[in-house]
Amino acid sequence: MALEDNTLLHIEFESSEPTINDQIRYAYYELRLFSDRQQLIRRIIVYAAGIQKTPDPLYIGTLSTHQHSIHLSRHFDGYRELDRVLTKIAHHERLDAEDKLRIMLLPMMFEHPRHRSRAAWLVTEALDAEKTDDAAYLIGTMFACNYSTIANPEKNKILEVLEMSQAFQELYRRLEEKGMAKGMEKGMEQGIEKTAIAALKEGASPIFVSKITGLPMEKIEELHKRIKQER
Repeated sequence: MALEDNTLLHIEFESSEPTINDQIRYAYYELRLFSDRQQLIRRIIVYAAGIQKTPDPLYIGTLSTHQHSIHLSRHFDGYRELDRVLTKIAHHERLDAEDKLRIMLLPMMFEHPRHRSRAAWLVTEALDAEKTDDAAYLIGTMFACNYSTIANPEKNKILEVLEMSQAFQELYRRLEEKGMAKGMEKGMEQGIEKTAIAALKEGASPIFVSKITGLPMEKIEELHKRIKQER
């Protein structure tokens, strides 16, 4: 993500204890990015509730890296944030940029996996009931950022909501008209791509999006390039 000072923001979301391999992966991605863009890069790592360790900077003699770590359990009360978001949605209040960012991170504010999954489903259910234009977008973004920490059956239920969104139905109708529909398998592929696009628009790194969606890096980079051209 490009910032106003012409630097690039590299943001990652982690739900497990930091390791040296994570630091190497971040550095590898940033070197590739710097090679292409030759702009300064700022790194922010957002750690889910329960993760207290802050990793040491990577130092290999000829190269060192630095990052800003955000530990959600130190700054947010998941239950309070969940109640605030659900209340705002129920009262049909406008969600501002900060609200949307909190929705994206909300499941990670809970330490217990079951509580994360439950929070993700409650937010999905509330947003889906409102049927607003950006409901599917917000659900997809939250789902993408928390994919590895959401358990079944909530994961499957959220996928069903995304598949049945108005945008998905319109896409599927057009595919059917052109004789391109291949059943639910094809629909799932489109749903995964939609989730990848939503995550990229919110600033998730291409490597992270590739990891959680299973899409190859070539496809993710193609989507990333398309998003930048549309802006």
